[in-house]
Amino acid sequence: MKLGPLTIDLDSLPVAVAEIALLLISATALGWILAKVIINRRIHNLQELIEEKKYELAQYRTLTNTTVDYPIATNASKTVYPNISPDHAPDDLKIIEGIGPKIEEILNNAGIHTYEQLIETPVLRTAGYLKKAGPRYQLHDPSSWPEQAALAKQQKWEELEKLKLKLISGRQ
Repeated sequence: MKLGPLTIDLDSLPVAVAEIALLLISATALGWILAKVIINRRIHNLQELIEEKKYELAQYRTLTNTTVDYPIATNASKTVYPNISPDHAPDDLKIIEGIGPKIEEILNNAGIHTYEQLIETPVLRTAGYLKKAGPRYQLHDPSSWPEQAALAKQQKWEELEKLKLKLISGRQ
């Protein structure tokens, strides 16, 4: 059959259709095999990652070595940064930059009631208490708390206020 410049041989048409069908079937099979290999590799990688995280969690749990259940605070207020004056009791952890009433409650539930206890508690363990309390609290950085607690314990209020101002302004 002749359609302008294009000529179609009707006798070879079934062969061409069969070739196209064979190519489509083989492309589909190859795509399925590749997808299966890629997905299996991805699943294997995710399983390895899960095992790594389980190991890290086990290490963290042995590091914290505590089984205290911390309540998750709801409707927590913004962290309060009180003015420092010498008449504060030495156990008022809210004097420390970054510790408000809810975080003080979390620390108290963990057995930290005094500046001395806060100084002696490793920062990683303090961060663990915050992490257990929920995502709102794990954003806080307790790395400067022992230094601030040491200044408060020694009643070096002016130095503590200067350090707090540095922390608030972001210059450590």
